[in-house]
Amino acid sequence: MMDSTAATSPETFEPDAATYNAFIAGLELVDIELVKVGGERVATGVATQTRFDLAASYLQDEATIRYRYDATARLMNEADTDLGHAAVSVMVTTRIAAAAEAICVERFGGTSGALMAHPYLREAIASTAQRLGFPGVLLPMIKYQPDAPTSPAVEIPDAADDTQVDASSEE
Repeated sequence: MMDSTAATSPETFEPDAATYNAFIAGLELVDIELVKVGGERVATGVATQTRFDLAASYLQDEATIRYRYDATARLMNEADTDLGHAAVSVMVTTRIAAAAEAICVERFGGTSGALMAHPYLREAIASTAQRLGFPGVLLPMIKYQPDAPTSPAVEIPDAADDTQVDASSEE
């Protein structure tokens, strides 16, 4: 059965740490490849602004998850006239040892997978734009990372409300 889903869901839920760590332990990186490069200059002039469109999706079968990251740089002048664009896509392919919950697949795609694909996207956008006559186009850094997966709550019988517990150590 194939499942094609956008990497960002309308509702955001976080996997618990144990489930996510088990998913990561059974995950193997197979390949990172540039699957699309294109661009076009449609008007003369100097680009004074760049607008980036980014998208991520994945395709999962029984043993493989393919994450696709698409980046487009729209190059414009001060009057918002479209001067050209550069577009690239990168595929990160992973192999999984066991069935995976969608929340774990999406979390990896939005964090580690995106960080793996980013240098390839950045270089391809920059070099394609340069070849079209738009020097200095640089895909911005990824600055947002969601919090770590949540750990299950630890309950201590008869504990005061202000008792602090270090739940990160293993028993």
